[in-house]
Amino acid sequence: MRGPSGPPQEEPRTRGARMAQASRDEDISAGGYGVAVLGTVLALGLALLAQPFVGLENVDLIFLVAVIAVAARAGTGPAVLASVASLLAYNFFFLPPLYTLVIADPKHVTALVLFLVAALITGNLAGLVRARSLQARRRAETTEKLYAFSNRLARLMTRGEVAQAAADTAAALTAGAGSVLLPDAAGVLRTEEPSVAHRAFEPFELGTLRTAWSGPGAAAGGVMRLGDCWFAPMLTPAGFQGALGVAPARPVSALAPSEERMLRALADQAAVALERIRVTEERDSAQLAAESERLRSALLNSLSHDLKTPLAAIMGAVTALRDYGPLYDAAGRDALVETIQDETERMSRFVTNLLDMARLEAGALAPRREPTDVGEIVGAALRRTASLTRDHEVEVAFEPGVPLLALDPVLLEQCLVNLLDNAAKFSPAGSLIRVETRRAGDTVAIFVRDQGPGVPPEDRERVFDLFHQVRREDHQPAGSGVGLSISRGFVGAMGGTIRVEDNPEGRGAAFVIAFPISLTTREPEAAE
Repeated sequence: MRGPSGPPQEEPRTRGARMAQASRDEDISAGGYGVAVLGTVLALGLALLAQPFVGLENVDLIFLVAVIAVAARAGTGPAVLASVASLLAYNFFFLPPLYTLVIADPKHVTALVLFLVAALITGNLAGLVRARSLQARRRAETTEKLYAFSNRLARLMTRGEVAQAAADTAAALTAGAGSVLLPDAAGVLRTEEPSVAHRAFEPFELGTLRTAWSGPGAAAGGVMRLGDCWFAPMLTPAGFQGALGVAPARPVSALAPSEERMLRALADQAAVALERIRVTEERDSAQLAAESERLRSALLNSLSHDLKTPLAAIMGAVTALRDYGPLYDAAGRDALVETIQDETERMSRFVTNLLDMARLEAGALAPRREPTDVGEIVGAALRRTASLTRDHEVEVAFEPGVPLLALDPVLLEQCLVNLLDNAAKFSPAGSLIRVETRRAGDTVAIFVRDQGPGVPPEDRERVFDLFHQVRREDHQPAGSGVGLSISRGFVGAMGGTIRVEDNPEGRGAAFVIAFPISLTTREPEAAE
């Protein structure tokens, strides 16, 4: 086993690494040497055919070309074989005495030696060129895969996705099997998801990796072997993020330096991606906690205002009737009773909104659809809000021929009650509130228009957020920030949309509820 034990530094190539590199860089299979033999035979045949035309002194060039071709195709080893075989064939078939290996003329000895030297040099150079070409091609392929891996990491959002991508890329680059072991919340390496393991690892193996790369005095890099798998640490300034391993297809005693560098590069990229996901999750958790705290504070403020205010009015009216009842005339007592009724209805609406909000938050809202006359629902909502709108002028307009829609009448009525409550609350006394129902393109639309201060363009989306209140410079009564959010939830559950825009009739806002015509159940019957 080999592991890091100190500051990061480049280690010299071991004998095992050199042997592994040589076994992958050179084709020493029988096929390569078969190419050498075949090339020599072809060169011999071509030389025998060409000798009458080129002469004996030029035949050796044909063998030399064959050696270069073998070196370029099969590597240095087969090129050496081709050089020796070409030397023997040249002597046996072309130098007198023919068909023997005896050399009669001393000049031919010099020629054969020079031929062998030239063949070995050219073959070795051609083999080196081939090896460099293969290395460059492998580097280009590795760089391309690392670049694709980097792009893929940028789109991944979970630790499991990063682990799977890193394991797949390591396996593709080494033609082996990849593993990514990630620590749990306690820092213990696990083989279960989101980790990706090509085999079962023993607890002592996982403990060895964790000890080597986490804790005080941990190494900052290096590669460690566990059985058939070689691991590199995934480290960031925040600490140990996990381990990336690869099991080569052919057992080797050591990884080649280029493979170590590739494995470390993959581990570093995966570590950065895991750190990004961790930071993102912590940020999202912090934002969620802050939003939860904001909603809790807003809910408490809303409860404090919208419950205490009507309770105080009710208590004051009840106390006045109980302690000073005889001092009031009939009109005074009726006014106090009306105050109690109004404030009770106000508190009832607020409690209803809170319950509706809880249903929306829990996802327990299931509309009970039935054929619904929108005009009848508008009338019911106006009757429920009569006490709220009594100081305003209310105008209603219904377009004839509006079809019946498959809606939940209870939810729709509550939406309209919230909109009318909002219009009455923020419009000055004596102003006009107009409710209109008509077809608008391929929708049935309900318009609730008021003559209040309106909604600024930058608040027209946020006004439907829970507890959001538009800032106002005047002293108009503030809402709880619940009703409009509930209305959007109800309308959306029924398949419609709600928006706010400027009142086309002048100052104020216009809230628009729109349902698609596809919700039509049947056209209304014509009046006889």
